[in-house]
Amino acid sequence: MIRGLSRNNLLVICLVVTILGLYRITVPSWDHTVVTVPRGDMVNTNVETHPSCPVTSIRSLPIEVLEPKAGSRHMVDPPRGGKLTLVCCDTTKGSFSALLHHAWAPLGVERLVTMIQKKYFSTHIPLFRCTDACQFGLSGDPQATKEFNTNIHDDPMWLPPGPDNQMNDQGVKRYPEGMWTFAGSGPNSRSNQYVITLQPNKFMGGGSPWEVPLGELVGNASFALLPRIYTGYKEKGPSQAILRREGVSEQVKENWPLMDYILRCSIIDEVDMHG
Repeated sequence: MIRGLSRNNLLVICLVVTILGLYRITVPSWDHTVVTVPRGDMVNTNVETHPSCPVTSIRSLPIEVLEPKAGSRHMVDPPRGGKLTLVCCDTTKGSFSALLHHAWAPLGVERLVTMIQKKYFSTHIPLFRCTDACQFGLSGDPQATKEFNTNIHDDPMWLPPGPDNQMNDQGVKRYPEGMWTFAGSGPNSRSNQYVITLQPNKFMGGGSPWEVPLGELVGNASFALLPRIYTGYKEKGPSQAILRREGVSEQVKENWPLMDYILRCSIIDEVDMHG
């Protein structure tokens, strides 16, 4: 008997220790709550909670979303398997979820995930060039833009190239609505700028290796957000030169008051389909 402790007290302590042994250490989340992970459940401890996220778990998604095939949405079968990363982004028009497929573009997804982990998308990212697709990625802080201004190599393009493959006989366009890819200017030019398609697009990915898809939006609420993004400035939003030099300056806010922004992105869940 330990001095000062009764038999009943020792039984209570043993019970508490046993219960705690069934769980791993708690992991701090984005909103400063904690998430307790049961022992044996393989997770990435870098994931965050994001209450406004339309989709909060990869396991809640149907298999046709986890491993899509050619059909009414996709022109061809995308690469299957590998790691999946669920991302949630807050914008000035609401939140959307996106599922990144590492097998689709390993180098590109790695760059995007790194930028999210380093909180790059919390630096007020303008959606500055929006037509049937929306370009973004230059930071509201010019110094943050410089951090990821180095180019990465292209991933292999798996979409069918050329004008003959812009749309198939069923009317499915090469790029469906809600696809996330890089914006680039030539081979091996991917760095810190991205595009999300607001509508199906037959021109993207037709011979531009930098436009290989990284992932796509998931959840009805994510797709419902797309028409709310302001597209009135079209090609006449702030130039890349202005954003690189000034970021989101007071002058930029004054000249383009209706422009929308990404306010933050976080990693919600990760699963290895071969795990």
